Amino acid sequence: MTTNKNQLAEQMADLTYELLENCQIKIERTAEKLNLTVAEFKVLRCVRDEEVLSAGELARRLGLSSSRITRIIEGLVKKGLVKKDSGGSDRRVVHLRLTPAGIQTRDQLRLMYITVHQDIINLLPSDAGESVMAAMEKLREATHEWVKQ
Repeated sequence: MTTNKNQLAEQMADLTYELLENCQIKIERTAEKLNLTVAEFKVLRCVRDEEVLSAGELARRLGLSSSRITRIIEGLVKKGLVKKDSGGSDRRVVHLRLTPAGIQTRDQLRLMYITVHQDIINLLPSDAGESVMAAMEKLREATHEWVKQ
């Protein structure tokens, strides 16, 4: 690597770390407004309409242990946002579905999160939005490629 590429790599490392920290703050603030934990926010964010998931599939999607996902699900059940159904003959298998209140909360979460990002876009110079998005797309593609290696 040339010195320039080393400098770019160092800058990218610092920038992505800071972005990650700021993204965590965005999630925390949005979750708090909806009386959710960060983990509950992430569960609601990844469940699609009318999707029925097993607790195991949800744990895999979020990279969490079975015991951790069980605790998160119990919190969502207590809040009336998720319904649990047994998976049939195997009692260890639990299927999850968003309740109408869960769908409403998830939709509110999405709208609030979009609003947060509109606020951030408004802080950019007026001519920078599209170029920032293009650069983010390229970065996302590159990180996807790196992850596949």
